Amino acid sequence: MPPALAEQLGVTVVPANVVIDDVNYRDGIDLTADEFYQRLVAGPRLPTTSQPSVGTFQAAYQEILEQGDEIVSIHVSSKLSGTVNSAEQAKASLGDSVPIEVVDSHSASIAVTLKVLGAVDAARQSSSHREVADEVRRDLSRTTAVFALDTLEYLQKGGRVGKAQAFVGSLLSVKPILTLVDGEVHPLERPRNHQRAMRRLIELTREKGQPVRLGVIYSTEQEWATEIRSSLSDLLPEEEIVTARFGPALGTYVGPRAVGVALTVAE
Repeated sequence: MPPALAEQLGVTVVPANVVIDDVNYRDGIDLTADEFYQRLVAGPRLPTTSQPSVGTFQAAYQEILEQGDEIVSIHVSSKLSGTVNSAEQAKASLGDSVPIEVVDSHSASIAVTLKVLGAVDAARQSSSHREVADEVRRDLSRTTAVFALDTLEYLQKGGRVGKAQAFVGSLLSVKPILTLVDGEVHPLERPRNHQRAMRRLIELTREKGQPVRLGVIYSTEQEWATEIRSSLSDLLPEEEIVTARFGPALGTYVGPRAVGVALTVAE
């Protein structure tokens, strides 16, 4: 989630951890995306990632609760990360009566951001955190995402390749297009070059239907995200399309020259 957008909406972001050369960094806090991708490409070892600790979640929850607020805690798919488990343990440690609902988004990346935006909208109309969480869970199936990677190398080395294992071993020129199904990475298509991959991302997005929320994400090539935004501006005004960047935690697996689109369709 773009930091400026999170601040504007009052959304608390608990960062994942990235370890490079035995040094731990908090995603988006201790390491910028540009620094990370330079080191990812040049480094001899793939970085490793870990979910926020139970204690980190406890501290974040307590700070929010002390302000008199209730909490809807939305996270990356439990099939891709242990983040949901850390959040659940932190909630349990604070007692049964705390007003916290932990939601497994069954998705990742910019798709989670769109679900958070849905929660923000629901919170403006609902009287309790449970109602907001229920609304988010009802909407899970309405949000989808497609991603075009330059290579599956990073996803495979990081152990997150999932069902896309079927694409491993393809010709190096293939630019795999992946999606998330039930919280797991699944293969969609394997266009032969970047131009075809970009065109298919746009076409696949259009095939999903009319969006009420739309987001574009990239790792290193901002102009690709700009091109996609412009191509989809007839679906939503460009100023309403969220543009984000794969940070270090996700960049470890998608690698450089990756781009993706997520959308939430109307009911």
